[in-house]
Amino acid sequence: MVKNNIQLGRERDIFSIHEESGSGLPLFHPDGALLRLVIIEYLRKINSGLGFREVWTPHLFNADLWKRSGHYEAYKSRMFLFKIGDHEYGLKPMNCPAHSLIFASRPRSYRDLPVMFSEFATVYRNEQEGELTGLLRVRSITQDDGHVFLSEDQVEDVFQKLINAATEVLRTFGLTEISIAISTRPSDAIGSDELWEKATQTLIKVASESGLKYTVAPGEGAFYGPKIDLFAFDSLGRSWQLSTLQLDFNLGERLGLRYTAADGTERHPLIIHRALAGSLERFIGILLEHYQGNLPSWLSPTQIRVMAVSEKHARYAKSVYEKIHSSGIRCDLDDEDMTLPKRIRRAATEGIPYVIITGEDEETSGTVSLRARSGEQLKGCRLTEVINALLDEIFQKKNRLEVVKSLSSL
Repeated sequence: MVKNNIQLGRERDIFSIHEESGSGLPLFHPDGALLRLVIIEYLRKINSGLGFREVWTPHLFNADLWKRSGHYEAYKSRMFLFKIGDHEYGLKPMNCPAHSLIFASRPRSYRDLPVMFSEFATVYRNEQEGELTGLLRVRSITQDDGHVFLSEDQVEDVFQKLINAATEVLRTFGLTEISIAISTRPSDAIGSDELWEKATQTLIKVASESGLKYTVAPGEGAFYGPKIDLFAFDSLGRSWQLSTLQLDFNLGERLGLRYTAADGTERHPLIIHRALAGSLERFIGILLEHYQGNLPSWLSPTQIRVMAVSEKHARYAKSVYEKIHSSGIRCDLDDEDMTLPKRIRRAATEGIPYVIITGEDEETSGTVSLRARSGEQLKGCRLTEVINALLDEIFQKKNRLEVVKSLSSL
């Protein structure tokens, strides 16, 4: 039976949603919080390689900022707004105005461009009650957000690098069938026809050179510029819009952002809004359903579980656990008073990729028995070889469990 992310989140103890705390506001349990951190740390490395520098901005801003940027008029119905004294404030629905203020905090030259800021920031959008569903549609949205402030002649090169990075990210998580949609000028667009046409043709050129299939979605762009969205199919054959790259030739001017060009004139930078995974909540929900809760070892909150056949071998099991733990592998020790078959079944139900079992034969020979979630087993393994094989699988971010297979070939 195919399970949805709500069922899987409950079974794997990843997250929960409570009426008391509010609809669309998921609470991430320890394993869920760890899963978020694993994804964030991976994305941080991708960001660093692209040249992004991480920033932090508050959750709350004066509504005047949103009015200047144009978001107040476009998003007011989806914003959480309230009065503090004589001023109206709002929980931020996006990060671009705040990142723009950081850009404007000191003089910028064409030599500085592109300036790239990233932030793993939670934003808030008042989605309709009936549209909220598990992690796939929430009101608290943690974006792997990023903004690039650049000159017009840098757009093509930066877009190509971002598409390559987005493709790498999706494939790393096991979403390998990817396509592109280019969204063009909507009815509420701002800016000249000439500017829109030039920007759209640039994105079409970049998409055609990416090697990925692409389509054009007329009228689906943001009000401030055209965009590229990357879609991926999951294991159930469903298509998901994930990575998004949006070209903005409006916000820099609206907020008065400037840089000094090579000829000494003051110009407004263009801005690329990008998210490689989209929102962490939705991305995790998609991954849970894609893998039906059985996450690959590199993503699993617990990567290996150690258990003894009986209390008689508990001390040896604990020493094995301590060696694995000291290697940096995420592991735990199951020493509950329960039969071995029940503990093995529980590990499988919880989606633990690997189980190490220690009994009399293993303690006598100084080895371990290894069992994969898929049911494959191998006895008489050297612990150092198990650790090295699993570390290699984790480091390479493999999406299949291959440790038993690799050890059996030794």
